[in-house]
Amino acid sequence: MTVDPAYLVTPAAAPIGREIDRWVDPIVAAVLACPLVAGLHGGRDGEAVTYLPGRRITGIRITVDEVAIHVVARYPAVMDQVASQIRRAVAPLAPGLRIDVVIEDLAVPE
Repeated sequence: MTVDPAYLVTPAAAPIGREIDRWVDPIVAAVLACPLVAGLHGGRDGEAVTYLPGRRITGIRITVDEVAIHVVARYPAVMDQVASQIRRAVAPLAPGLRIDVVIEDLAVPE
């Protein structure tokens, strides 16, 4: 059996493995506070999820070396601006981790 290295917890990243529930909520709040973000998205195949005891957080996936954030952007957002805004908001909360932003959809006003 092979194990995906993204799921291995190294000593340097141990706090993520032990205290992931303390990381997720502030990251979710920072992303949702971004004016260009309409909401979180579970990903095309539902892969963007973090499982915690008794709950799951859709739209955020944290591994030892990255935070993957899947969002719905607000129209008329420029996609680069959405990604930059999210990265700036999340960077202080995830030091040393790569921040990948995936824009899954666009919320258009009615």
